[in-house]
Amino acid sequence: MDQKSKSLDILKGIGIIMIIAVHNRHFVMQDMSGLRQLINLGQMGCQLFFFASGFSLCHAWQHLHPSRDRIPRFLLRRYLRLAPGFLFFMIVNLTLNILLMDVLHLSPGFIMNREPRALLVNILFLHGLSPGAVNNVFPGGWYIGTAFLLYIAFPPLYAVFQRLRNASLRPGCLSACMAGIPALLLILNIPLLHFVSACASKEELPLGNNTFLYYFFTNHLPCFSLGILLFFQHMHPNAPRIIPCPPAVYAALSAVSTAFCAALFLYPPMPLIYAVIPSLAGLAAYGLAAALIRIEKRGESARVHKRKRLTSPVSRFLASCGQHSYGMYLAHSLVSWYGMKALTALLTQNGRTYNDLLLYGLVFLPSVLTIYAMGVAVEKVLSRIDRRLRRS
Repeated sequence: MDQKSKSLDILKGIGIIMIIAVHNRHFVMQDMSGLRQLINLGQMGCQLFFFASGFSLCHAWQHLHPSRDRIPRFLLRRYLRLAPGFLFFMIVNLTLNILLMDVLHLSPGFIMNREPRALLVNILFLHGLSPGAVNNVFPGGWYIGTAFLLYIAFPPLYAVFQRLRNASLRPGCLSACMAGIPALLLILNIPLLHFVSACASKEELPLGNNTFLYYFFTNHLPCFSLGILLFFQHMHPNAPRIIPCPPAVYAALSAVSTAFCAALFLYPPMPLIYAVIPSLAGLAAYGLAAALIRIEKRGESARVHKRKRLTSPVSRFLASCGQHSYGMYLAHSLVSWYGMKALTALLTQNGRTYNDLLLYGLVFLPSVLTIYAMGVAVEKVLSRIDRRLRRS
């Protein structure tokens, strides 16, 4: 396996475990423990995925033959890669909602919006544009809606980076111009979200955590573009001059960005800060990924590339989680919502109580391993479907 790909897989593996961590607590954390908000930081795992997507899509784009229909083929390829699994688990959620709510008259772990319009925009992956359907048809489904809009924005964004790369610029100027793209996207996003929030009714489009404007794709575009930036820095012929910093500097960048992101998330000074937090999480992901890639590049330049790196049991497991992260994302809804709801309902029968922190700690590792096993199985099926679709 290519070590740079493995580095990105580890990043995605960390991301999916962070997402499981925050979703597991929905029904387990009942007494609003002081750790609840800290655990909620796990939602930043989505930014790790947006960053990794920006990087990996560059590879996918380069492998497409240039033609007039290149963009439609690219988007269709992305849709067909995601849709089969998403639609299957949407049907599973719909079936569970009907069975539990309409037949057994029980409260499900996830109450699904069954309106035809909401279902349709989710099927088309356009729910990222619909405040009424962005995150209430599929558990955690806002991620797919936002990701697909980022995919639509990818070709022109890639073209801007490519034009800069082909320009006759000195390495320092080239690096600064490329780094300016995510910064410019962040600068434009803040007044955009503020303007939309101010013009709309506050009841309809507030700006805050887990709101439509937080989910909106422009709020994650800087993070996404950082992944593209890292790809161009790594793939550029003058990459050693474009990425001159040692791994420790990138690790420090990741640590500082993570600290600022956590501080602002835990103690938000104003709602508008949620237009900045995703970019800080993306910068933390950039620093971590750049450090890992730089370590590998140093090893190659020192001719020690045969030395095994990132091969500890933990790193191998994280990398495997990253490789099967989409299957884990799809499957985790059954465990983190329905499974946790059933478990807590069982434990609280006849007025009984439980220690939420203890229960959360006890079920976390088993839930991750269960979701991992389910994700591997899902990915195997999706890979077969994907190969058949490619042949057709």
